[in-house]
Amino acid sequence: MINVMLVDDEVLALEYLKNIMEWEKHGYCIVGCVTSAKKALELCEKTMPQIVISDIRMPGMDGLELAKRMKEKNPDIVVVLLSAYKDFEYAKKGIVYGVSNYLLKHELCEETLLDELERIRGQIERDGKRKKIYQKYFMNQLIYNQAAMDEMGEAKLGNRLFLVMIHKRNGVVDGEFIEEEWTAKEAETMAEVVESDLDNKIFYAADAQITSNNRIVLYRIENTPSKSTVNGLIEQKSTQIGSRLSAIPECRFNVIYSYEITPGEISSTFRAMSKQIRHAVFWKLNKCYPLCRYPDEEKTALGENMKELQRALYSTHENPAEMVREMLENLWEENKIENFKSVMTFLNNLIREVQEKEKVNAKISGKKNYTTEEVIRSYEAVFHTLHREVCDRQNTNYSKLVSDMVRYIRQNYQKELSLDVLGEKFQMNGVYLGQVFKKEVGVTFLKYLTNIRMEEAKRLLIEENCTVAQTASLVGYQTSQYFSHIFAKNVGKTPQEYKNKAWKEKN
Repeated sequence: MINVMLVDDEVLALEYLKNIMEWEKHGYCIVGCVTSAKKALELCEKTMPQIVISDIRMPGMDGLELAKRMKEKNPDIVVVLLSAYKDFEYAKKGIVYGVSNYLLKHELCEETLLDELERIRGQIERDGKRKKIYQKYFMNQLIYNQAAMDEMGEAKLGNRLFLVMIHKRNGVVDGEFIEEEWTAKEAETMAEVVESDLDNKIFYAADAQITSNNRIVLYRIENTPSKSTVNGLIEQKSTQIGSRLSAIPECRFNVIYSYEITPGEISSTFRAMSKQIRHAVFWKLNKCYPLCRYPDEEKTALGENMKELQRALYSTHENPAEMVREMLENLWEENKIENFKSVMTFLNNLIREVQEKEKVNAKISGKKNYTTEEVIRSYEAVFHTLHREVCDRQNTNYSKLVSDMVRYIRQNYQKELSLDVLGEKFQMNGVYLGQVFKKEVGVTFLKYLTNIRMEEAKRLLIEENCTVAQTASLVGYQTSQYFSHIFAKNVGKTPQEYKNKAWKEKN
């Protein structure tokens, strides 16, 4: 829809204009019908018409003066004047003020007016395309070419600015970051909200698509001397962008905003934003963040951790899934994104290596993960499965008795198990079975059983969203109190704390 304002001091003439055709049917929206130029100017800032159709002769301020003052405020606005024959020479003066055209009142009909509106629509669309091309060029000059910015920046923009970067979250699939593109709906919504002004103080200046999923937007700040007010408006504009995008189903993004900067700081601010956006996988979805200048990241020596993880995969009394979680969580907490990515690469290689060597089928889920917690859980799950399958294959190195015991424990961990129960099952003394089991497996029967129950408990709490009581019952504990005690002892958090942390990080 193109917004149109109608102005005429004669009420009947204004009513005729309003009803001359079905405006919305042809793609036009009447945003104002006023009987004076003064009212038109007041309403103009609120309704933002693209076309103004006005009588040329009005008491007080006439149509020519109205056109002049409107063009001063918004050079893109199109003004069409309505005149009588006797005003012909007078109307031609409108060219000086940027009037688009004049139409004779006595000849005005639906066909004449619609022809003129369609001509203007075409001009608006062509001007819009040219403006977009220039804005993209202008924005690229500002963020990449400091010399050009010094020449053109302040004169065109003023000295009070801020930047916003809108980032579409990359999905992580099988340990690899997949760059995503904005959908047509997302791009349309983003254009609408990005280019809208805020409280007659924040004004859109230019924007540019940096990559397929990153857009940088420049805003001007006017009409407010207070720094605290400016900061509040910047946060409000950033939140406005986030709110509009959040309303789109399955839209996952982050917004970074700077506080007030000068033209000379545009390029360095953009570079800092580009550096910060690499950490987006560590952030909550669909949230706005102020610019934070991260220090240069030092590479963490993780070689020994990796060796321990590899050894743990082949040890029945180790927990490689928990080791992976701890390793990635530590890097997350320290904001070490490059190290985080390096560890993911190593984990991917280790998974493939063990799959080929041991002929096991454990794989990462293949679905897209968008948060750190989702990424960690996917690795935790695959290493849990990988460890179990490797250990099951290693059971062939155990005696038949111990292999049967391991298999029985894995199949019945949710039941009440003890050495006495195993004794009855295998028709042997329970104490003797416990001694044989520890000698071959390396841990006690109870420790082995507890490890299996804890891994399943963590999965039930997060993936199945089970309550603590439900989880306790499903992994073989008669009371949730005793289960919580054992869980805290082995995991370092109570079941509810573990679940709350995981869900908070996910959402």
